[in-house]
Amino acid sequence: ITNWQPKHKLFFIKNYSDTEQSKRIDAEYFQPKYDEIINAIKAYKGGWGTLESLVTLKNSNFTPSDIKTYQYIALANIAGNGEITDCMTDEGQNLPTRARRKVNTGDVVVSSIEGSLSSIAIIGEEYNDALCSTGFHVINSNHLNSGTLLVLLKSFVGQLQLKKGCSGTILTAINQNAFSRILLPILPQAQQLQIQQKITESFELRKQSKQLLENAKRAVEIAIEQDESKAIQWLDAQLV
Repeated sequence: ITNWQPKHKLFFIKNYSDTEQSKRIDAEYFQPKYDEIINAIKAYKGGWGTLESLVTLKNSNFTPSDIKTYQYIALANIAGNGEITDCMTDEGQNLPTRARRKVNTGDVVVSSIEGSLSSIAIIGEEYNDALCSTGFHVINSNHLNSGTLLVLLKSFVGQLQLKKGCSGTILTAINQNAFSRILLPILPQAQQLQIQQKITESFELRKQSKQLLENAKRAVEIAIEQDESKAIQWLDAQLV
Protein backbone atom coordinates (compact mmCIF):
# COMPACT_ATOMS: atom_id res chain seq x y z
CA ILE A 1 0.00 0.00 0.00
CA THR A 2 3.04 2.29 -0.33
CA ASN A 3 1.68 4.12 -3.37
CA TRP A 4 -1.99 3.62 -2.59
CA GLN A 5 -4.19 6.70 -2.66
CA PRO A 6 -7.76 6.68 -1.31
CA LYS A 7 -10.39 7.42 -3.94
CA HIS A 8 -13.70 8.98 -2.95
CA LYS A 9 -16.42 7.42 -5.11
CA LEU A 10 -19.59 9.31 -5.97
CA PHE A 11 -21.68 6.14 -6.09
CA PHE A 12 -21.43 2.53 -4.93
CA ILE A 13 -23.75 -0.25 -3.79
CA LYS A 14 -24.12 -1.70 -0.29
CA ASN A 15 -26.57 -4.21 1.11
CA TYR A 16 -29.25 -3.11 3.55
CA SER A 17 -27.94 -5.78 5.93
CA ASP A 18 -24.67 -3.83 6.13
CA THR A 19 -26.49 -0.80 7.50
CA GLU A 20 -28.34 -2.95 10.03
CA GLN A 21 -25.15 -4.61 11.22
CA SER A 22 -23.19 -1.37 11.58
CA LYS A 23 -26.17 0.69 12.77
CA ARG A 24 -25.05 3.42 10.35
CA ILE A 25 -26.89 4.85 7.35
CA ASP A 26 -24.53 7.68 6.35
CA ALA A 27 -22.99 7.12 2.91
CA GLU A 28 -19.50 8.27 3.96
CA TYR A 29 -19.20 5.34 6.39
CA PHE A 30 -19.58 2.86 3.51
CA GLN A 31 -17.09 4.44 1.11
CA PRO A 32 -15.15 1.60 -0.64
CA LYS A 33 -11.82 3.24 0.27
CA TYR A 34 -12.31 2.10 3.87
CA ASP A 35 -12.80 -1.51 2.80
CA GLU A 36 -9.70 -1.27 0.61
CA ILE A 37 -7.41 -0.19 3.45
CA ILE A 38 -8.88 -2.78 5.84
CA ASN A 39 -8.42 -5.56 3.27
CA ALA A 40 -4.82 -4.43 2.71
CA ILE A 41 -4.12 -4.63 6.46
CA LYS A 42 -5.67 -8.09 6.69
CA ALA A 43 -3.48 -9.22 3.78
CA TYR A 44 -0.30 -8.14 5.61
CA LYS A 45 1.86 -11.25 6.04
CA GLY A 46 3.20 -10.19 9.42
CA GLY A 47 -0.25 -10.32 10.97
CA TRP A 48 -2.69 -7.75 12.26
CA GLY A 49 -5.02 -7.07 15.13
CA THR A 50 -7.69 -4.71 16.40
CA LEU A 51 -6.79 -2.07 18.94
CA GLU A 52 -8.97 -4.00 21.37
CA SER A 53 -6.55 -6.94 21.13
CA LEU A 54 -3.32 -4.96 20.74
CA VAL A 55 -3.51 -2.17 23.32
CA THR A 56 -4.63 -1.36 26.82
CA LEU A 57 -7.18 1.45 26.78
CA LYS A 58 -6.93 3.65 29.87
CA ASN A 59 -10.49 4.92 29.99
CA SER A 60 -11.03 5.20 33.75
CA ASN A 61 -11.84 8.66 35.05
CA PHE A 62 -9.51 10.19 37.63
CA THR A 63 -10.78 12.77 40.10
CA PRO A 64 -8.05 15.32 40.89
CA SER A 65 -7.60 16.65 44.41
CA ASP A 66 -8.74 20.26 44.75
CA ILE A 67 -5.54 21.39 46.46
CA LYS A 68 -2.95 19.35 44.56
CA THR A 69 -1.13 20.82 41.55
CA TYR A 70 -1.28 18.93 38.26
CA GLN A 71 -0.06 19.25 34.71
CA TYR A 72 -2.97 19.27 32.27
CA ILE A 73 -2.61 18.41 28.56
CA ALA A 74 -5.26 19.72 26.17
CA LEU A 75 -5.78 19.11 22.46
CA ALA A 76 -4.16 22.47 21.72
CA ASN A 77 -0.91 21.26 23.33
CA ILE A 78 -0.27 18.56 20.72
CA ALA A 79 2.19 19.38 17.93
CA GLY A 80 1.98 17.94 14.45
CA ASN A 81 5.11 15.82 14.98
CA GLY A 82 3.64 13.93 17.95
CA GLU A 83 5.21 16.03 20.69
CA ILE A 84 3.53 17.83 23.56
CA THR A 85 4.50 21.48 23.27
CA ASP A 86 3.21 22.78 26.58
CA CYS A 87 0.66 22.18 29.30
CA MET A 88 -1.42 23.96 31.91
CA THR A 89 -0.20 23.69 35.51
CA ASP A 90 -2.70 24.44 38.25
CA GLU A 91 -4.50 23.08 41.29
CA GLY A 92 -7.17 20.47 40.67
CA GLN A 93 -9.98 22.85 41.63
CA ASN A 94 -8.99 25.20 38.80
CA LEU A 95 -8.65 22.59 36.05
CA PRO A 96 -11.35 22.09 33.38
CA THR A 97 -13.95 19.44 34.19
CA ARG A 98 -12.65 17.37 31.26
CA ALA A 99 -9.26 16.92 33.00
CA ARG A 100 -10.07 13.36 34.01
CA ARG A 101 -7.50 11.07 32.35
CA LYS A 102 -4.18 10.28 34.05
CA VAL A 103 -1.27 9.53 31.71
CA ASN A 104 2.14 7.96 32.23
CA THR A 105 5.46 7.82 30.41
CA GLY A 106 5.14 5.86 27.17
CA ASP A 107 1.38 6.23 26.85
CA VAL A 108 0.00 7.45 23.53
CA VAL A 109 -2.86 9.97 23.53
CA VAL A 110 -5.15 9.97 20.49
CA SER A 111 -7.68 12.72 19.84
CA SER A 112 -11.23 11.42 19.51
CA ILE A 113 -12.60 14.63 17.96
CA GLU A 114 -13.14 14.80 14.19
CA GLY A 115 -11.18 17.75 12.88
CA SER A 116 -8.24 17.02 15.17
CA LEU A 117 -7.81 13.27 14.68
CA SER A 118 -4.14 13.78 13.79
CA SER A 119 -3.51 15.22 17.27
CA ILE A 120 -1.65 12.18 18.58
CA ALA A 121 1.33 12.28 20.93
CA ILE A 122 3.65 10.21 23.08
CA ILE A 123 3.78 11.00 26.79
CA GLY A 124 7.36 11.80 27.76
CA GLU A 125 8.93 11.49 31.21
CA GLU A 126 8.30 15.17 31.94
CA TYR A 127 4.54 14.53 31.76
CA ASN A 128 4.41 11.33 33.83
CA ASP A 129 1.29 11.37 36.06
CA ALA A 130 -0.11 14.39 34.22
CA LEU A 131 -3.80 14.69 33.39
CA CYS A 132 -5.24 14.99 29.91
CA SER A 133 -8.60 15.81 28.40
CA THR A 134 -11.34 13.21 28.11
CA GLY A 135 -11.24 14.18 24.43
CA PHE A 136 -8.30 11.77 24.15
CA HIS A 137 -8.18 8.00 24.01
CA VAL A 138 -5.16 6.96 26.13
CA ILE A 139 -3.43 3.72 25.15
CA ASN A 140 -0.29 1.65 25.63
CA SER A 141 0.70 -1.73 24.26
CA ASN A 142 2.90 -4.78 24.76
CA HIS A 143 2.64 -5.60 21.04
CA LEU A 144 3.44 -2.24 19.43
CA ASN A 145 5.81 0.29 20.99
CA SER A 146 4.71 3.89 21.45
CA GLY A 147 6.63 5.16 18.42
CA THR A 148 5.05 2.55 16.16
CA LEU A 149 1.57 3.33 17.50
CA LEU A 150 2.19 7.02 16.83
CA VAL A 151 3.34 6.45 13.25
CA LEU A 152 0.60 3.97 12.35
CA LEU A 153 -2.24 6.05 13.80
CA LYS A 154 -0.97 9.26 12.19
CA SER A 155 -0.54 7.56 8.80
CA PHE A 156 -3.46 7.18 6.38
CA VAL A 157 -3.78 3.59 7.67
CA GLY A 158 -4.95 4.96 11.01
CA GLN A 159 -6.40 8.31 9.97
CA LEU A 160 -8.89 6.82 7.49
CA GLN A 161 -10.17 4.38 10.10
CA LEU A 162 -10.41 7.08 12.76
CA LYS A 163 -12.42 9.24 10.38
CA LYS A 164 -14.68 6.36 9.43
CA GLY A 165 -15.43 5.64 13.08
CA CYS A 166 -16.60 9.17 13.89
CA SER A 167 -20.27 9.67 14.63
CA GLY A 168 -22.52 12.26 16.22
CA THR A 169 -24.21 15.49 15.27
CA ILE A 170 -23.10 18.54 17.26
CA LEU A 171 -19.66 17.19 18.22
CA THR A 172 -18.55 14.43 15.86
CA ALA A 173 -16.10 12.02 17.49
CA ILE A 174 -14.96 8.41 17.52
CA ASN A 175 -16.28 6.61 20.59
CA GLN A 176 -14.53 3.86 22.51
CA ASN A 177 -16.28 0.97 20.74
CA ALA A 178 -15.44 2.27 17.26
CA PHE A 179 -11.89 3.11 18.36
CA SER A 180 -11.32 -0.42 19.66
CA ARG A 181 -12.28 -1.88 16.25
CA ILE A 182 -9.49 -0.09 14.37
CA LEU A 183 -7.11 -2.53 12.65
CA LEU A 184 -3.33 -2.18 12.67
CA PRO A 185 -0.58 -4.35 11.16
CA ILE A 186 1.79 -5.99 13.67
CA LEU A 187 5.22 -4.90 12.49
CA PRO A 188 8.36 -6.97 13.24
CA GLN A 189 10.18 -6.00 16.43
CA ALA A 190 13.30 -4.95 14.50
CA GLN A 191 11.26 -2.52 12.41
CA GLN A 192 9.44 -1.23 15.49
CA LEU A 193 12.78 -0.57 17.18
CA GLN A 194 13.97 1.43 14.17
CA ILE A 195 10.79 3.52 14.23
CA GLN A 196 11.13 4.15 17.97
CA GLN A 197 14.77 5.21 17.56
CA LYS A 198 13.89 7.65 14.76
CA ILE A 199 11.07 9.16 16.82
CA THR A 200 13.35 9.52 19.87
CA GLU A 201 16.08 11.13 17.75
CA SER A 202 13.65 13.61 16.20
CA PHE A 203 12.31 14.62 19.62
CA GLU A 204 15.84 15.07 20.97
CA LEU A 205 16.89 17.21 18.00
CA ARG A 206 13.81 19.37 18.48
CA LYS A 207 14.66 19.86 22.16
CA GLN A 208 18.20 20.85 21.21
CA SER A 209 16.94 23.36 18.64
CA LYS A 210 14.62 24.89 21.24
CA GLN A 211 17.51 25.20 23.69
CA LEU A 212 19.74 26.81 21.06
CA LEU A 213 17.01 29.35 20.35
CA GLU A 214 16.66 30.17 24.05
CA ASN A 215 20.44 30.51 24.36
CA ALA A 216 20.53 32.88 21.40
CA LYS A 217 17.77 35.02 22.91
CA ARG A 218 19.58 35.18 26.24
CA ALA A 219 22.86 36.08 24.52
CA VAL A 220 21.16 39.02 22.80
CA GLU A 221 19.80 40.18 26.17
CA ILE A 222 23.30 39.99 27.72
CA ALA A 223 24.76 41.92 24.77
CA ILE A 224 22.19 44.68 25.29
CA GLU A 225 22.49 44.75 29.09
CA GLN A 226 26.30 44.42 29.21
CA ASP A 227 28.34 44.05 26.00
CA GLU A 228 28.89 41.68 23.09
CA SER A 229 32.04 40.08 24.52
CA LYS A 230 30.15 39.03 27.67
CA ALA A 231 27.36 37.62 25.51
CA ILE A 232 29.82 35.59 23.41
CA GLN A 233 31.54 34.27 26.54
CA TRP A 234 28.19 33.20 28.02
CA LEU A 235 27.13 31.56 24.76
CA ASP A 236 30.43 29.67 24.43
CA ALA A 237 30.00 28.37 28.00
CA GLN A 238 26.56 26.96 27.12
CA LEU A 239 27.96 25.05 24.15
CA VAL A 240 30.61 23.21 26.17
